[in-house]
Amino acid sequence: MKLRYFAITGIIVLTSLMATAQEKGAVISFEKTVHDFGTFLHKDGAQAYRFIFTNTGTEPVIIQRVASSCGCTAPSWSREPIAPGGQGFVEAVYTPQGIVPFDKTVTVHSNAKPSQVVLRIKGRVVAEPPSIETLYPEAYGNLRFNFQELALARIAQGTERIDSFKMVNTGDTPVKLTFSKLPKYLTVQQIPAELKKDETGVLLVKWDTKVTSSSLWGIVKTPLTAVVNGKAQPDLKLSVSALIVDDFAHLNSADYPNEAGITIANVVYNFDTVKSGTKVKAEYEVANTGKKPLLIRHVSAECSCIRVIAPTSIKPGATAIVTVMLDTDKEEGVNKLYPITLVSNAPAQSVSTLLLTGTVAK
Repeated sequence: MKLRYFAITGIIVLTSLMATAQEKGAVISFEKTVHDFGTFLHKDGAQAYRFIFTNTGTEPVIIQRVASSCGCTAPSWSREPIAPGGQGFVEAVYTPQGIVPFDKTVTVHSNAKPSQVVLRIKGRVVAEPPSIETLYPEAYGNLRFNFQELALARIAQGTERIDSFKMVNTGDTPVKLTFSKLPKYLTVQQIPAELKKDETGVLLVKWDTKVTSSSLWGIVKTPLTAVVNGKAQPDLKLSVSALIVDDFAHLNSADYPNEAGITIANVVYNFDTVKSGTKVKAEYEVANTGKKPLLIRHVSAECSCIRVIAPTSIKPGATAIVTVMLDTDKEEGVNKLYPITLVSNAPAQSVSTLLLTGTVAK
């Protein structure tokens, strides 16, 4: 239900740990590091996905080797050096080994920063065509959806993104699904407008940042208030999420040194072991390594137990402190991990993730 939403955070965490500074040299930046093939038939055979990367550095990227975690996954990759600003690929081909779910990795070794990048492919292999319940696991009466939350990933300010829920009507009564109280930046349209018995359709979702006047930043989750055949359905809980960032489309990697830059001295703060109810204070040192003011657009945490205090702007060459306050009441457990997302106007790394970790004992 929430896998697509958490996938956003998972990508942010991985990117932040791999690159926390704007640096010279070869820099490899993948568009995504996880691909889900979904459910497919064993008889369909091998499945391939090509991960695309960009060299956001100042020197050519050379992939030295790519190692897979299983003989069932065969990698291939760009053999020629990728110049600054250029794009290359790493392709993973998975050959089914049985009627099972799979989750495999390929590790990319290169001369770039980071020198190792782990890419994941996953999915489920089935013997027979998947059932309605498998394809549309989220049920609300006679309506079923492929997921509860539509995660649109990154959207640059001033642009729009279109995606869709998939749905099916398993009941006898035709369905017209609309949504009330939508924010101005969202439109949702059912296609076809009326869904008959056993008919499949989509909810076409458009998120337009141009109508928000740059008032939304970071991870934004918007619940949808559903109306079925003219009657409100409070139990039908769908939502749309997105990661709103600056639009850097007008820049290339050669422009980055003249913009804002960000370096985080301590990405991970470990508070070791504390008793439940203890107030934990963590400080993260953030420096502006660029030539323009570093604007902290948004800072957020998934857990309501966390409060973040951050500056709104850092001058070129200056350093500031981002303070994270954790209330451990009701937070018992070992290996607790709290990601904090920081969105800035630094084009080389507009999204950073601070990690707060430790053990909360009784």
